[in-house]
Amino acid sequence: MREREREAEVIDRPEPLIALPGFSCLGRDFDVVGRIRPQAHRLFPRDPDLNSVVFGIFPAYSSEISDTESVDQASERFGRMLKVSDLNRMPSPYVLVRFSNPKSGAGTIGELPVFVSPDYFVHELRDLEGVEAARLELWNHRNEKWRVRWDGDWRVSDGGQEIRMTGDEIVLWAAAVISER
Repeated sequence: MREREREAEVIDRPEPLIALPGFSCLGRDFDVVGRIRPQAHRLFPRDPDLNSVVFGIFPAYSSEISDTESVDQASERFGRMLKVSDLNRMPSPYVLVRFSNPKSGAGTIGELPVFVSPDYFVHELRDLEGVEAARLELWNHRNEKWRVRWDGDWRVSDGGQEIRMTGDEIVLWAAAVISER
């Protein structure tokens, strides 16, 4: 690939964080190139002027980026969750949740969803079992949204259809929803 072949796509797209498909890295499982706009990163903490003009480009996994992140979300993902300088890193899937568990008191504050790790998501999901007043909403990197609730068994809705699941099935479902494919 010529070095300027995708320059317009990298620079002209307005989203703060995007995934560019068609990338592979010998010996690594990265499958996209991530691009972060200057307003969403602090790559050069001692040189704010440089931060304001540099686009960050890094190897990434398709499960990490939704292309719909706000500037604040992109900044959080890039700074806190994506360890882009580590070429041996494992994927850090995009798991955005809003939930409330009246039994444990755990949950997000207000209406804004938050990013969590897949392990934390599964932990909170398991904690909701048996709590009928609990609620959980999940968004993934494909911009799919689900509502999950307990009503004697698990009920998962994507806004159209509702599916009932067992405890084991819900964990398998969660892994599939946040995975690469």
